[in-house]
Amino acid sequence: MLPVLLGGPEKLLKNILKVSRKYENTLSKAWILDQLYVFPGNPEEIEAILTNPNMFNKAKLYNVASESILGDGLFTNRVFDEWKNNRKLVSAGFKFSMLKSFIPIFYEEAKFLSQVLYEKRDSNTNECEISCAIGMATMEMIGRTALGVKFNTQKNAKHEFLENLHFIQKAVEYRVTHPWFLNRSLFQLSTYKRKHDISQNKIYNFIDDLVQRKKKELRNRINSQGEHNEECMGLKCKSFIEIMLENEHQMSFNQLRDEIITTIIGGQDTTALTIACSIFMLAHHQDIQNKVLDELLTIFSTGDPDRPPTYEDLQKMDNLERVIKETLRHFPPFPLFGRNVEKETAIGGYLIPAGSSVIFCSGRIHFNANLYPEPEKFNPDHFLPEACRSRHPYSFLPFSGGYRNCIGMKYAMLQMKSVVSTLVRSYRFSPSDKCPKPENLRLTYAGTQAFVDGCYVKIEERM
Repeated sequence: MLPVLLGGPEKLLKNILKVSRKYENTLSKAWILDQLYVFPGNPEEIEAILTNPNMFNKAKLYNVASESILGDGLFTNRVFDEWKNNRKLVSAGFKFSMLKSFIPIFYEEAKFLSQVLYEKRDSNTNECEISCAIGMATMEMIGRTALGVKFNTQKNAKHEFLENLHFIQKAVEYRVTHPWFLNRSLFQLSTYKRKHDISQNKIYNFIDDLVQRKKKELRNRINSQGEHNEECMGLKCKSFIEIMLENEHQMSFNQLRDEIITTIIGGQDTTALTIACSIFMLAHHQDIQNKVLDELLTIFSTGDPDRPPTYEDLQKMDNLERVIKETLRHFPPFPLFGRNVEKETAIGGYLIPAGSSVIFCSGRIHFNANLYPEPEKFNPDHFLPEACRSRHPYSFLPFSGGYRNCIGMKYAMLQMKSVVSTLVRSYRFSPSDKCPKPENLRLTYAGTQAFVDGCYVKIEERM
């Protein structure tokens, strides 16, 4: 297994898929130093593991994240009762009524993003690197919806939180791909450690200052019925952080900080990747882009064609939703995730020993020809209702599953549909000469997937 890791973060996922195809549809195992890793090969095994209480805790690899900035947030927390209590509190920030109130914010920032991209393009070739601007837009959206603050990241390409977050991601990537640094004592000797701690402290200071400012705002609020920072087309928007502060007596300050950081990371980086990849794949599949456009023209055929989308409009975007899901199949933000085996457990006819780790490689399932015909092809029809009904529900893993599935999946889908639909209504996207084919797109593994040298398309205004 070490040769797979030593190939570097850009080749890591490809190398894992290459090896795993030798053991398709069955459990396989590998040793990394003294740690046993088990890889499930089919949806039935995946469901049995993700719904097994003996495998509730995240794999030991996640110690890297918990020792960094995620602490004991929902993503890494190992204490079931504490996790359950905190998940209930965090869930309050993603209620249906809350999500509906966020849609005008998504649209407003998407419109601003469309202007940024058009101004950023090369006026001679129409080529544009879209991932950085999209990342700034999703950061602004998570700031306004979850934290009730405006970062103004779309007007300022640099932001302290994002810059330090990107270095933290590099440090995590370095430890995972150099497994001897999974040992805390050895990592202490690494040149990355001191730089990591500087970035960690800056992120903590940023969140601490934010929490104190929000507490002060809440204390000074004159309207005791709940006047909020954002008003979205007449809807009062209560931010995630306000809900958390209303329940701060139920968790320590460090837990509150951990949940805020986890929410920011979960709601910013992952959706930015998917939005950029969706636009990229639409650029390379003009027939699919035209179908999405026709659907949007039908939805917005009454009234002002440039009006903001409503929740009902977004629910009608079936073609676009299939495009996004197919993009997530090809480019899952979290391509690897794992669970720790607390007790010896039988899965798929094999005994998995206590102390080992189960690692889920989304690509191993997403590119299984038995589940997705012609899996290398970009085909949104993989997610037609009849196709989904014929597949096991654990055949699609962009949001994990079981006890610890992603709490923000509905938020993410509404945000991604709002942004992509707004961009497609404004522009026609086509392949860039800098990245003429989908296979030319370079991605690396950094905890989540990330672009190596950007994501390029051509942008032309629709007439």
